[in-house]
Amino acid sequence: MKQQSQEIAELIMKNPDLPVVTLTDIENGSGYSSFAAGCHGEACIDYIYNPTGNDLLLNHSEDRPYFKFFDEVDGLEILSDRVSYRDDILDVDYLKKESERIWESYAWRKVILIYSAQLDEVAYLDLKGV
Repeated sequence: MKQQSQEIAELIMKNPDLPVVTLTDIENGSGYSSFAAGCHGEACIDYIYNPTGNDLLLNHSEDRPYFKFFDEVDGLEILSDRVSYRDDILDVDYLKKESERIWESYAWRKVILIYSAQLDEVAYLDLKGV
């Protein structure tokens, strides 16, 4: 965990102009909003996009913005389905190219993404000397 903290700190120091965004898995099937403590994992440079207006990506099932690399497979699949419906076309090559074109055309914003897992127990943290 200490090594990961150092890597995250270095990434932030090398990219001081980039916003830091966290993505935390939450096991909550209740349908209500909740807060969760997260134990940080990996960090990387990614791009974030929040669908708006008549965007084909609107109504993201997880109700969060998209991350370009993290969500690419799911995002392209959603776009392909919606382009197929919109254009009434089943041509796989056309759907792939059009979905990729749309995906790349979004106004992606560069960020530092820190992926974290839900922290279930505080005992997991090494709090000695804090």
